[in-house]
Amino acid sequence: MKFFQLDFTTFILRFYLMMAVVIVALFAGYPALASLALPIFLSAMMGIQFTPRLSTKKQKVSKTSNAHAQHQAAH
Repeated sequence: MKFFQLDFTTFILRFYLMMAVVIVALFAGYPALASLALPIFLSAMMGIQFTPRLSTKKQKVSKTSNAHAQHQAAH
């Protein structure tokens, strides 16, 4: 999760998602359900970008392969 890394397209999509949650909740007769729009709003305003954890796996693999290459070079 990275802060302030959100592009404009994703920001607009989160805005529409937030509005859809509020409209659906109010038309369904559950106004308390509209409070689920708050986390969507905050994630858009803070620019939170959710990234997969694959980047940490790549770093671990590269560290392991570097250590293995150094070990073989020493012998």
